[in-house]
Amino acid sequence: MNEDRTFFRIFGSIFGGVGSIIAVTGIIIGLNTRSFVTSAIPAQGTIIDLVRRSSTDNKGRYSYVYYPVVKFTTSSGETTVFEANSGSNPPEFTKGQQVEILYSPEKPNSATINSWLSLWFLPIMFISLGSIFALVGGIVLVRSFPRLIGSK
Repeated sequence: MNEDRTFFRIFGSIFGGVGSIIAVTGIIIGLNTRSFVTSAIPAQGTIIDLVRRSSTDNKGRYSYVYYPVVKFTTSSGETTVFEANSGSNPPEFTKGQQVEILYSPEKPNSATINSWLSLWFLPIMFISLGSIFALVGGIVLVRSFPRLIGSK
């Protein structure tokens, strides 16, 4: 019985710890995104291309993701082209489509499309998964200490 408790304490500690790290990482990414959104300059851009990238899974099957390439003009009149950091299949955008973008005046090449997927998917995914891991690890850890929950 003591070996089981030791296993659950180790398991809960590791699972909860890793989950906490993932959740905190998501919070940091979210805070950085929020900071960028509040200081970025909005502009209209045009999707000029969709870059198709492929990957192969462990069974040899191919899958494709389409990354939009956007052209826009900064407030200073400089024409800038960038490839979005996030892609999708099927493509979220079409060639010639007008999109709102956000860019930093200091780094216009690191612009992003002003969409939920581009801005908020990653931090929300990290926070959600990390919180679930931390919760499961915490429950397992607390239940491995019988005196804390009133049973002997």
